[in-house]
Amino acid sequence: MTGQTIWLCLPPFALCMLDQGITLYGQGPAYWAGNYSLAKEGNPWFLWLMRRHPLAFEAGIFAWVAVFSLVILALPRRAAMTVSIAIVLGHTWGAATWLGHLFRSGHWLILGLFLASAIVIVGSWERFGQRATQSP
Repeated sequence: MTGQTIWLCLPPFALCMLDQGITLYGQGPAYWAGNYSLAKEGNPWFLWLMRRHPLAFEAGIFAWVAVFSLVILALPRRAAMTVSIAIVLGHTWGAATWLGHLFRSGHWLILGLFLASAIVIVGSWERFGQRATQSP
């Protein structure tokens, strides 16, 4: 693990937070009134947590971020980059499904989301590369 590897954790973290926020936004009034059995989520593990309680979902998100961050930090350079981009793609797709479902102009929002994801990836990878080349 090197100090610059932390930059590879930024894009998956950012997209995970966006996906998580949109997921919570997409829950209906009955869910927020306490009927957690009405949770809507495509990931079966997180659906199970959401059906328990929103705080269980948040604990699961915290654990997921910790796991993927530790994995990225522990892996060699190429593997860490691969895991980082795979998680970004997964959360971008997850957030995109919500945008398409929740908003009338979802198509345009989805295009913007993929562009924003690419910007975050390129920016963090450039920073990662700059730091990597500066290491002794």
